[in-house]
Amino acid sequence: MNPLPPSVVELDGPFEHEFLHTRGIRLHAATAGDPDDPLVLLLHGSFGGWFDFRNVIAPLAAAGFHVAALDMRGFGMSDKPPLEPGQDIRVAVGDVSGAIRALGHDDAYLVGTDTGGAVAWALATERPERVRGLVSVSAAHPADLRRAIAARPWDFGWVLLRAALCRLGKTGAPSLLLRESTYLREMDLDALGSFSGAEREEALRLRVTSSRIGNVRRGIIWNHRLRTAVVPLSWLDLTVQSPTLFIHADQMLWRPVARRAARRCRGGFTATTIPGSKNLPYLENPHGFTQTIIQWLRDR
Repeated sequence: MNPLPPSVVELDGPFEHEFLHTRGIRLHAATAGDPDDPLVLLLHGSFGGWFDFRNVIAPLAAAGFHVAALDMRGFGMSDKPPLEPGQDIRVAVGDVSGAIRALGHDDAYLVGTDTGGAVAWALATERPERVRGLVSVSAAHPADLRRAIAARPWDFGWVLLRAALCRLGKTGAPSLLLRESTYLREMDLDALGSFSGAEREEALRLRVTSSRIGNVRRGIIWNHRLRTAVVPLSWLDLTVQSPTLFIHADQMLWRPVARRAARRCRGGFTATTIPGSKNLPYLENPHGFTQTIIQWLRDR
């Protein structure tokens, strides 16, 4: 199958497409709202892209925020530079910090899911001046998730499988993460059965299409590593100084993760679930997801 051009995810909608120049690369973002309003920066996970947030950008902007849904390094319409030896989560943290500045802001409310959430946690602890508030969506600081897995590995089979596949180097195993069947499996695991019909099919189609863009393989596989990344020793016990909203599925496995997350937060911690959703509330129930975030932001 021939690789697809990045333009396949240049969707029309109540947003504009911008390119942000930072740290020698170009990152794509879909943006809306007044640039003078506080920035809400949306960070996707390994199976997604900026388009995962396409139904929440406009409502957040209408609520009085400058909103940007970022394509992470190696994804979608962003640059796909070669991986450098030893490249780790510090690169992703630097990218997001640079994107905030390139969007004309000194700080942002970060909304991160999956690996985007891991990067958001790392940025909030390592560069607190860049983060006005943190919204974690089925995500945790990589060190906290690793500790939770070590304590109860049987609860995290899918996370462990992903972590193993993306680290098997020159074997063919990492390519399994890019199969359409894997994207289908991920959605079956992370969304409720009630998320069905045309909306589910479109969400899955966009994700699979994005995975077929030219030169995304290395970036996607590298991104998978971030969820359970080994952070620098000096980052292990850094705390979050900004307010934190911890959105999680109503599953037992998230309760010990939430307790660890709460201990890391010094600026206030709120945990909640979104009705009618599991781990993909921005897709399963975008209205409920958006209203929960807007109310939390207005209470700050």
